[in-house]
Amino acid sequence: MTGHFPIWIAGRCNQGLPPLYCIKIAVLTALAATPGMAQTPPPEVKLAKGILTEVNQLRQNPPRYGEQLTPWRAYYQGKRWQPPGQPSQRTRAGVKGLIEAQTWLKQVQPLGVLRSVTGLERVAVRLIPQAINATELTTQLNAQGRWEGQASFCRTQGLTNARAILVSWLVDDGQKHRPNRTNLLNPLFRVAGVACVPRPQMQCVLILAGGYHAPTATPKPNPPRPSSPKPP
Repeated sequence: MTGHFPIWIAGRCNQGLPPLYCIKIAVLTALAATPGMAQTPPPEVKLAKGILTEVNQLRQNPPRYGEQLTPWRAYYQGKRWQPPGQPSQRTRAGVKGLIEAQTWLKQVQPLGVLRSVTGLERVAVRLIPQAINATELTTQLNAQGRWEGQASFCRTQGLTNARAILVSWLVDDGQKHRPNRTNLLNPLFRVAGVACVPRPQMQCVLILAGGYHAPTATPKPNPPRPSSPKPP
């Protein structure tokens, strides 16, 4: 673990992150190199890892995951939703949105877990400060490696709890076709990359794809453009 931490630091600072963020990372690197000091990853790294863990728990057993969200109904006060320690958010559907998501999850079959891919993490980092669209996603995917099948993304801002983020994506309040929910439970997605950056609010992006390979890998011909997949 000690030998790999500085490598992770260098990789992130080479992705065009803001100078202040790289200064913070450099300080953490210096502390990590100090003998006898325990290395604690920054909150954004822990959050990114937690998001992928939650996504895979959801995919392995959607009905059970939905049942575990019942206590979250108490965090709605009318149209306001505020889990402990999280910023208050105004919703359109209120608690009905969460109940609808739980009902929908009851009929979803288990899916395979998503494998974390470093190249997709780099794509997520680059896309955090941007208004993501299919063209920009395609550009960044091709810049970091070779992808297969479909590709899409989920993003969030302000929330700092992994389960709260998953709940917000599953409910997809105000989104008619529930694009985030559909992405999370698309059986065609097999790999993922998550990155979070606090600037100043926490922002996270989850990239999903059917497959992803290093730039040296032999690309498959004519990969399709990223799209919002249909519900499974």
